[in-house]
Amino acid sequence: MTKIAFLLLTFLPLLTCGQETKLITDKKNNEIYSVLKFDKSKKHGIYKKFNFDGSVKIIGNYKFGVQDSIWEFHNYKGELQQKFDFTERRLLYYKLNDKTKDDKYRIYNGNNIQEPTTLERPPIYIGSDAVMFESIFKSLKYPKEAMESGTSGKVLISFKINQKGETSDFKVKSGIGHGCDEEALRVVKNIPPNWLPGLLSGKPVEVEYILPISFQVTDI
Repeated sequence: MTKIAFLLLTFLPLLTCGQETKLITDKKNNEIYSVLKFDKSKKHGIYKKFNFDGSVKIIGNYKFGVQDSIWEFHNYKGELQQKFDFTERRLLYYKLNDKTKDDKYRIYNGNNIQEPTTLERPPIYIGSDAVMFESIFKSLKYPKEAMESGTSGKVLISFKINQKGETSDFKVKSGIGHGCDEEALRVVKNIPPNWLPGLLSGKPVEVEYILPISFQVTDI
């Protein structure tokens, strides 16, 4: 029995590495990746996503449908914004947004709320802000009432990010009405919860995070 277990452990890596895959080129989403032939719902191998100019936006690796090893995330200019090791669950590199790097956050300590403070490291969305906002834009729907009334502006949604990167307590902090507040709240709640907590003095802290969602009526 021991020999059988040893042989399985020895040859399993060879079997998994040699999985047959099929290359997929998704022109609609500017993606190239491979899927397992025996289960086409699972990505396996190198994954690449491109900007409209052909520069690499995301590059990484999947293992049986799960993000694995080191991934790199770039902005629309092709500049590296974030590098994350999904195997070790470790942030290797990130570039702060110049517009928000000096932002202050309200810190929660039990039932006490501290005055807004600049953090050593703000909460970070794994995959970069560009990935997060792409998820928002794909699901955001302009309310009919807002379009008919010509309502434009920004809705500010606040929520908590705790020491484990978990989100909760979603609220409309500042709204513009006509259905936009409810829609903004809906899409922010549906953002995949891939957050790293903010750090202060090297320790994770629970903070209030405010996310602006823009609605803009355009003439056709």
